[in-house]
Amino acid sequence: MQLRRGEVIRINLNPTQGREQMGEARPCLVLSQTVFNASRDGLVIVAPITSTIKPEIKTLIPIPAGFRVSGSVIAEQVRTLDLSQRWWRSTEEYLPLSLVDQVVAILNLIIGG
Repeated sequence: MQLRRGEVIRINLNPTQGREQMGEARPCLVLSQTVFNASRDGLVIVAPITSTIKPEIKTLIPIPAGFRVSGSVIAEQVRTLDLSQRWWRSTEEYLPLSLVDQVVAILNLIIGG
């Protein structure tokens, strides 16, 4: 299966350590480009989704109404995962690319120069 940028997947993020987001079936937003996903044999870059909505926390990007998944994307918790080593499945839901771009922009503020 070829994952697309903006796709929401459910994935087992365990094991985790410290304050990393955990969960056996946590929803995550695919941030990596579709071409990357297709060429990397199961590697994908994602950001976890939480049910928490706190507009005062700028790294929690709220998901617009009208989607099955609700809450916020956690921009500071980006992970590269090997799907061949974890349980996962697609929700067959796609969030707007403008939301993906917003998450990437926040991440760029955190790690950019």
